[in-house]
Amino acid sequence: MPIPNRFLNFIKKPFVQAFSIFLVIVFILVIVADSLVMPIIAGSFTSETVVPDVLGLEKTRAEQILTDADFNFEWLAEGRYSSDVPAGHVLVQVPVPGRKAKEGRTILLTKSKGIREVEIPDLRGKSQRQAEISLTRAGLIQGRIIKGAHLSIPRGVVIRTNPSAGKLVRMGDTVNVVISAGETTGKKPLPQFEGLLLEEVFQKLEALGFVVGDVVRQKGADGISGTVLEQSPKSGDYLPAGTKIDFVIVD
Repeated sequence: MPIPNRFLNFIKKPFVQAFSIFLVIVFILVIVADSLVMPIIAGSFTSETVVPDVLGLEKTRAEQILTDADFNFEWLAEGRYSSDVPAGHVLVQVPVPGRKAKEGRTILLTKSKGIREVEIPDLRGKSQRQAEISLTRAGLIQGRIIKGAHLSIPRGVVIRTNPSAGKLVRMGDTVNVVISAGETTGKKPLPQFEGLLLEEVFQKLEALGFVVGDVVRQKGADGISGTVLEQSPKSGDYLPAGTKIDFVIVD
């Protein structure tokens, strides 16, 4: 059925076209207001409350407290190691405790994975320096160096560790290393003389069969005159009788 010319002429009039455009704009604004503006207006009337402190709490307890305070919560997938907060407890929360937030807001939580444990590496056959590097890379600290006699393991090579290789310990723990002194038949371990007066050292050296070597006096050093500051060779070395021991003492 053909559209009457009178109607076509009517809708072509400027005021009719302007009114039609106006209706389209109003329709668009209504949609925008419904989807964007109204939620903002509604949210402005939502009450705020103080975010409760759930740091250090066990997972279930923390969730219950947040729920009772009308907050949502979300656990971040990656936990973090901590030496202070037990595994499974809240390590971090965002927003922080005490801050005001709107009811229904999601509180982000990070769970503690507890103390990180590492495995003591097998250091057998390594030199003392290599052992120290391996322990550092594993997050451990080299402790005492203990020298022990061994018929087959060359001098200066690691025999074992204490605690032993493969054991799980906390990151940052100290591991003592036993180093081979090699074949020690006819040899004696050199004691620690640092901190003693040289007069006392003379008697001990004579009893062990060692001989005093060079003695260097260090001016300006703290301590009583004659106190041993350094010795060479170092304590723990297995040495044959008659070996000369050098000293640096307080002047």
